[in-house]
Amino acid sequence: MATQSFDIGKGIFWFFIRFGEKPGSALWLFAFQAICATALVAMSVMMMGPAYLNLFELIKADSLGGLSEAEELRYVFDIVMPFLTYGFLIIPLSILFAVMFQAAWLRFLTKGEVKPVVPIRLGGDEIRLIGVNLMYLVVASVAYFGAATVIGFLGFGAVMLAHGGGDSAAVGFGGVLIAGLAFLVVLVGLLVLAVRLASAPALTVLDGRMRFFESWDASKGVFWHMLVSYVVAYVIMMVIGGTIGFVVQLALFAAVFPAFIDLVELADHGGHIDPDTALASLQASLSQPGTVIGLVVGFVLLYAIQVMLEAVWHSIGAYNAVRVRSGGEGEPGDSPKLAADHPMGASPTEG
Repeated sequence: MATQSFDIGKGIFWFFIRFGEKPGSALWLFAFQAICATALVAMSVMMMGPAYLNLFELIKADSLGGLSEAEELRYVFDIVMPFLTYGFLIIPLSILFAVMFQAAWLRFLTKGEVKPVVPIRLGGDEIRLIGVNLMYLVVASVAYFGAATVIGFLGFGAVMLAHGGGDSAAVGFGGVLIAGLAFLVVLVGLLVLAVRLASAPALTVLDGRMRFFESWDASKGVFWHMLVSYVVAYVIMMVIGGTIGFVVQLALFAAVFPAFIDLVELADHGGHIDPDTALASLQASLSQPGTVIGLVVGFVLLYAIQVMLEAVWHSIGAYNAVRVRSGGEGEPGDSPKLAADHPMGASPTEG
């Protein structure tokens, strides 16, 4: 059966199409991700809280004077150690959770599947996605250093010619323009590369095999369709997220405004603003029940928008991966083979 044509409307709203098919599964996946994120934030606060308390203590002690060098070193050590612990523990754990949820959302977007009870796993899909993400990193690094070398060479040559004066200056300014054009060409090239390889994670999950450059052929002939889908989806989500973010900022400002008024009045009357008094006033403003409820709801909405943005972003590549299957479903392992014009060369043939 022939490959389905790319429907831009489906590409943009593929996440919502899948959501409409299984809203309960999608909501449970989102809720579980929120629970895990909250747990990671709580761990971060437990680790980083002492560091910030020690920082306040250091600032307070330094303002009073009289700290010895040994005491300053102790404060600095107490501040730095939680950051090191955070880096060695929380950051790798966060990356691991990110990959597991990436796999979970891609299973949902490509197969309509959410694992029961605990929707995340650490298995084949996740290991393969780590490989795909590392490939993205390698390609991006090679492209970055290659582009930086070319543009830097052109820019350096232009500057050297410009310093020569006379006709050399004109040539130098021409070189600057060439370097600028080369930079634009590089940006366009990176954009093409990003879109053409965007279906790699979804193909990997859909096939149950490591896929990366196969995405190049999967997006052949639909580059502009995918690009338009990404741009429109991004604009829609940014408008929604920006609106909610603005409302949350207003709520936060309204919450801390009384504390600022108290501090301004105290300063106008010539009173000394004690750090403990300022923190107590701010805490009192933020502990009002209405403020707490409003901020919690606002931040939950912001997190929901963030998760939805990531899911919508993945959904375009996922829709394209599903599209290249016969009838939109396909069998594992029938991902597109690399054509002769592929940058990595054609796929090997059997027989």
